[in-house]
Amino acid sequence: MSLKPLFDCSLKSILGALLLVSAADARPWSDDVMYFMMTDRFNDGDPANDVPAGSDPALFDPHQKDISRYLGGDLRGVEKALQAGYFSDLGVTALWLTPVVRNIWRSGYDLGGWKSGHHGYWAQDWLDIDPHLTSRTSLAGEPYSDDAEGRMKHYQDFVKLAHSKGIKVIQDVVLNHAGPVFYYDDNGDGTFNVDKKGEWVQPYQSDGFHANAKWAEVPKWNAERTQPDGPRELLGARIATKGTLSKLESYGRKGFSPDSLGKTDGEEIACDFFSLRDFWTDPNGEYFDALVDEFVEIYQFYLTTVGVDGLRIDTVKHVHHPFWDAFTERLRKRLGSAAADKLLFGEIYDGNPETLGRYTWRSDWPKSTAPDLDSVLDFNFCFSAREYLRQPGKQFGSPAALEKSLTIRTASDANDRPYYNPNPGADGLNAQQKIITFIENHDGLNRFRVAGVTERRNRLAQGLVMTLPGIPCLYYGAEFSLLDEGGKIGEDGETGRLMFYPRKGGPTMAEVKSSAAFRDISKLAALRERLPMMRTGKWIPLWVDSGASDQDDGVFAFARASEDGKNFAVVVVNASDVERTTSAGDWQIRLPTTLDTAGKVLRPVLIIGQGESPEVPDIDAGGPLRLPVPASSLVVYEGVVPAAP
Repeated sequence: MSLKPLFDCSLKSILGALLLVSAADARPWSDDVMYFMMTDRFNDGDPANDVPAGSDPALFDPHQKDISRYLGGDLRGVEKALQAGYFSDLGVTALWLTPVVRNIWRSGYDLGGWKSGHHGYWAQDWLDIDPHLTSRTSLAGEPYSDDAEGRMKHYQDFVKLAHSKGIKVIQDVVLNHAGPVFYYDDNGDGTFNVDKKGEWVQPYQSDGFHANAKWAEVPKWNAERTQPDGPRELLGARIATKGTLSKLESYGRKGFSPDSLGKTDGEEIACDFFSLRDFWTDPNGEYFDALVDEFVEIYQFYLTTVGVDGLRIDTVKHVHHPFWDAFTERLRKRLGSAAADKLLFGEIYDGNPETLGRYTWRSDWPKSTAPDLDSVLDFNFCFSAREYLRQPGKQFGSPAALEKSLTIRTASDANDRPYYNPNPGADGLNAQQKIITFIENHDGLNRFRVAGVTERRNRLAQGLVMTLPGIPCLYYGAEFSLLDEGGKIGEDGETGRLMFYPRKGGPTMAEVKSSAAFRDISKLAALRERLPMMRTGKWIPLWVDSGASDQDDGVFAFARASEDGKNFAVVVVNASDVERTTSAGDWQIRLPTTLDTAGKVLRPVLIIGQGESPEVPDIDAGGPLRLPVPASSLVVYEGVVPAAP
């Protein structure tokens, strides 16, 4: 038998994978489509890790219903979706996973009571991967060792698999706090009395700190002293950590204030959050530099040896701003030229653009105008878009605040400083270009589609995210219009943390891929790829529901255009349940003269929400535009030169 055909096939496969990896590296972040998942809630690809050895079996719900417990999702479940081409078919080019590091598995007196660490934000060991997420064998059947080396190897293989599909990996990270790694010895008996609230949570102490903190030792919950406590060797790399995270003096130990999240007087930075243990990030603190350097050492390992492409940074505003200056500067310096390919974006849970954009600037501005974080999640957009579309049944809100939230992205504050830093990073892109556009998440915001929100409205919301400026970010389940029946409009909650692919009673991937929402997003991603101005073009506001006529009730319209105005598209959203137009009486849209409309028509190239072949005609791009848009639909019109008759 000739081996040449087999060799040729193998060589082609290797070259194809290398080309995809190269394409992911070369692709600017502004061209990406993100997909955010709670790893424990996506797909249980390996039931053998549902109850790790030595863990409390009560923390896992075999019925995959109790959202306060582990439900079984893992890296193997995501790997199987990658192998099946699920994310590629959806048009996703970057996966953002909730934190993967080893967590404390149960906490008392968290927001809402006792919970498990299924979400990953209660870190215990920053250089180990949580055993709920990893497998004992690779996809090829090769064994992984049952230790930190083996678990890290599985994570590295996962990243390599994603890269082989041309997909980046974003690691969610926490530098603000650890999980409940220590307790407050409230009664002085030297024992962690886990049924006593005072040992989990102490009242906030503005002066000084609680001196009765002691390391926890509850193995079945992995409630142990923070790690690493010294240098490590993993995947052939020496990681020169010094054990700073395992020193009690590195923590504030100030206790918890129930109203601290909403404060701006510094208390929100200094205190614990319930039983989570806050690092002392004050620039005047004894361990400030040591903490910064420890985290730089840890995350340069993940960004280089493991190969992750970016970091989503949790709870940014609860850390002293100079800490971010030092961390980002030292990390970029450590990465060298590789820093240009990495994205550092933060979560600032706030709708005020001044607060959001502050962290794209260093705290020593105007001495330095360099970027601090590369980008942030745009909560201002999120809140405004939900006000417009996240309404019950046929109701809808005004898109006026939504338009303002987009206009303000390039506006300036009272000191004439742009809200978002316009100075480019090493990749040539700035914070305005790399801002994350999203409409739902896993926190109190909850899933977009809760009780009362229709499937069609969810599709409109995803269409909005995919056509507006910024890096669009989808939340797992959006591609199936996953319904959170327990969630309520206008109420914060975490009820949307549902198992997407449960073992029983849930959809198959084939069923999800055939759904209207999946097809919509896939088409929108393809349109973004075909039309560069839909990714990086200027945003031009055109129409907001005027209130002067019912002709445009629920309508929001905008254009995306190349810098020279030669290429452009118009997007019209109709939240109403009847057909509307971009007009009110004698008022109609006219495209700005900066766009090259001569001899062109606006041709509908994509419609979300309506049937497959709606009757929407070409319209002269140079004239008054009374653009029709079907009920509960989004239409993308491209400016094209019509073929000669």
